Amino acid sequence: MMWAAVVLACAPVAANGGAAAGREGKRPEEQATEQTKAQPAARARELWSNGERGEAVKVLEAALAAAPGEEALRRQLSEALMALHRYAAALECAKGLGREGAALRGAALFKLGRHAEALEELPREDEASLRLRIDAAEALGRFGESDSALEEWLARVGAEHADAARLRGLRAAREGRHEEAAAQFELALKRDPCDAAALFGLGQALKRLGRTQRALEVLAEHRRITPLLDQLDFAERAVDLDPRHGSNWAAVGDAQRALGRVELARAAYGRAAQLATEDEVVAIALRHARLEAEEARDVAAALAVLEAAGARKSDARLWVRAGDLVLERGERERARGYFERALALRPDDAQIVKRLEAARGS
Repeated sequence: MMWAAVVLACAPVAANGGAAAGREGKRPEEQATEQTKAQPAARARELWSNGERGEAVKVLEAALAAAPGEEALRRQLSEALMALHRYAAALECAKGLGREGAALRGAALFKLGRHAEALEELPREDEASLRLRIDAAEALGRFGESDSALEEWLARVGAEHADAARLRGLRAAREGRHEEAAAQFELALKRDPCDAAALFGLGQALKRLGRTQRALEVLAEHRRITPLLDQLDFAERAVDLDPRHGSNWAAVGDAQRALGRVELARAAYGRAAQLATEDEVVAIALRHARLEAEEARDVAAALAVLEAAGARKSDARLWVRAGDLVLERGERERARGYFERALALRPDDAQIVKRLEAARGS
């Protein structure tokens, strides 16, 4: 989701102090023309911030068709298309930006797997572009370029950057320095246990060092998390395309939970609950409550999630889950209250009756 925030940050602002200062001394008809040009950009930013991203793109496309020479609109549209993973369209749009659009074109080419062309565009003075140059050169086997870009990038971001250890490990492994590679990959995994490239690199380095059992364990973990990372990527793309749906955010929460990232999962479920429709509230709350109870070991937080959902939509499943949680802690009286609430909603449910009897001790 790296490009989503950039769209708003880089878009021209139509009516702030800086813009007003820039209009000082201009004739009224010139000011009116500037305001007319700025209106589509402002409207697109408003739609984008409201989650109506497809509509924002349509506004920008129509405005650019009417004024193809407006570079600010072209840049805003290019960045919006990148955020929506429409890389071919973003590349085509950014062709009209001249050298100023090199970073955008380079990023789009990289995403399209056109690494040699990407290297021709990606500017070395841009930090994000320099980072992409490392991977593009590596993918092409142009290791001298990759190493040069890596050193330049490390000098800018510092050796403690989250990607630094993995990149140093990849270079060490390529050069046959497997002990050093393993150490760098281990450091990368301390920062992010779900770094797939570091896991694979560590497994390969350990194999070459003769540490077979540990290598097999690491590679097994790599195989386990790879589909989970794909699941997360798919869920995050859905949010990028339409961040207004609670179900999209809940899918991100599910993927983060499967990866063991409790805080990130909690945040995603919280956002999902805010956006949830009445039909989505219960399912999201049950998944969030499970995270709190099972991964975070915080029953009080799980109950708070269930109670909040119950205030929006009373559903027997919420009260059954709440009753189960407190009964497991031996709180029979409290569990009985939850089960009675559930039974009032489902009077003929034999499973709820059985739970209620257990809470009563009968």
